[in-house]
Amino acid sequence: MAPSILVDQLSKRYRIGGILPDFRSILSRWRDNGLEKYHWAVKDVSFEVPPGGALGIIGPNGAGKTTILKLLSQVTYPTRGQIFMNGRFSALIELGAGFHPDLTGRENIYLNGTILGMKRSEIKARFDRIVDFAGIGQYLDTPVKRYSSGMYARLGFAIAAHVDPDILLVDEVLAVGDYAYQVKCYARMDELRENGTALILVSHNMDTIRRVCDKGLVLYRGEAIYQGTSAEAVVSYSEKIREVARQAQADVPTEGGLSQRVMTFDAEIMDVCLLDENGERTSIVKSGANAKVLVDVVFYKDIQDPIFALAFRTPDGNRVYATTTRWLKLHVPSFSSGERWRIEYSVHLPLLNGSYDLSVNIGAPDFGHYYDRLENALTFEVVDAVNAKGIVDLNSKVNFLKLGA
Repeated sequence: MAPSILVDQLSKRYRIGGILPDFRSILSRWRDNGLEKYHWAVKDVSFEVPPGGALGIIGPNGAGKTTILKLLSQVTYPTRGQIFMNGRFSALIELGAGFHPDLTGRENIYLNGTILGMKRSEIKARFDRIVDFAGIGQYLDTPVKRYSSGMYARLGFAIAAHVDPDILLVDEVLAVGDYAYQVKCYARMDELRENGTALILVSHNMDTIRRVCDKGLVLYRGEAIYQGTSAEAVVSYSEKIREVARQAQADVPTEGGLSQRVMTFDAEIMDVCLLDENGERTSIVKSGANAKVLVDVVFYKDIQDPIFALAFRTPDGNRVYATTTRWLKLHVPSFSSGERWRIEYSVHLPLLNGSYDLSVNIGAPDFGHYYDRLENALTFEVVDAVNAKGIVDLNSKVNFLKLGA
């Protein structure tokens, strides 16, 4: 089956600097600097997405994610490389794109639908579904310039998702919607994929990437540094950011003037291990057993009230359990530069047979950034579950009660 999207050695280059007013300025710059200076926003990226497939594109600010969406949606054109799009596409890559602020929600549905390639009869047939999905019925005849950012996002996605596209391109704009609406969007994307729509999703929310996408692409400085399953891509991204953070010991990464504070390495996770009930290191535990997770940390700066987090996931990225010292309402001591500490988690593991990944992190008190994080600190196996199937043993009890005639 032919892919819905095929990208081959895609590159996009932008010239650095402002507009040169005349030939003399051009000649002067050439004499002073030699050749013009350029920035490669995307460089030699290749991937494909089959019908019904979903590719999550992740990376730090300035990595080239939105540039790729703009190239796919023909907002801009590649410097070199090829893009093959098989079928009608719908794109939601900028909040309010395609909306006229002075027109009402009703009028913008027809305007935006037309921009996305629908005939008026098609828009009319889908109109009620779009309005119902967006949940803006009482504001339908209000100019959209009076809409909140959430209403903008709901209406924009509702239109894009009801074009019944062969290809759907979605940027981070879903982040402005509330949780209930995001769940509704994810369900709609699942429905479209079941009908053969190929999806590309850009997001900084790693749980969203794991939830929606089966494949992941990691971009860094415009280049693809990893492609694989979405869960593996999230781990690869975390490892890359950690590597850069360790080298920089500062806000990282800095891309084209943009800085995304991901890790500071004011504290570093040195070792993570799982202990069985006998206190021995292990990678295999029995279902229903008690265990301990030990996290050894060294502090490079004085830190007060950090947040320690622990999470268990299945290999495909589904979260089984997560907690933090903040959620547990625990008193956390202050830590001084040069100190080494061991954080000990005592856990009960009513998990059923299978493989599980363990993630740990240390966050700032305001959740603004991490000091350090390990998305896949270790993997372990659970064995000897014989009375149930699934992920967690709910320890069911069965009674037989005879009812009166």
